[in-house]
Amino acid sequence: MLRHASLPGISLSGWAFGSLISGAVVVETIFARPGLGRTLLNAVTVRDVPVVIGVVLFVAAAYILMTLLTDVAQRIADPRLRRA
Repeated sequence: MLRHASLPGISLSGWAFGSLISGAVVVETIFARPGLGRTLLNAVTVRDVPVVIGVVLFVAAAYILMTLLTDVAQRIADPRLRRA
């Protein structure tokens, strides 16, 4: 039962990672913390295109990797998904 009960938790962990990344710009700006979101905001403000592209590609790669790990974890947890 624990295996099947963990499926929603696995799905929500992938969603939470996406929320964490998307909220970084807002939180780092409000609390004046250095980080990836603040770097992105400063690069957009001064129109530094290479930095913006780099940060966006890094965030996209991290999100794709997290989605892949979530899918693999779901296939491990639920044997019905292995056949699909």
